[in-house]
Amino acid sequence: MAVNFFLWSMILTIVFIAKDFSRFGALVSRLRREKHVELIPVVTGASGLTHLQGKSTDLVIVDEELEDMTGLEFINQLVKVNPLVNTALVGALSEEEFHEKTEGLGVLLQLPRQPAEHDAETLLSVLDKISGLLQSSTVQARL
Repeated sequence: MAVNFFLWSMILTIVFIAKDFSRFGALVSRLRREKHVELIPVVTGASGLTHLQGKSTDLVIVDEELEDMTGLEFINQLVKVNPLVNTALVGALSEEEFHEKTEGLGVLLQLPRQPAEHDAETLLSVLDKISGLLQSSTVQARL
């Protein structure tokens, strides 16, 4: 997959929050193959909130269950400290339930409980499209 990372300023920073990363080998492996991706693992929701407060981050991937809270509880708290960050939630909610529970929280998509490489490709593609839209609106605003 050709991802247009030149659209991002320099490095795509992804914070990945999970209590057990063993289920995410394929996803992590695929993301690490991108030269311009910095992947930061975090184990608890509380440490994730501390790490993300006031920092520029391109994406936060959140497992459905963390050591100290659920992924949805984390995202609800995250929007209060960093409302513009993009998120992806790992879980198995139905499409309708996912939409209902994440509406207004800026969650880009739901990843399966054991994401594969193609899920990483989908995630990178969504981020690339968002970046392209942001770049396009920035250029138009300058004109």
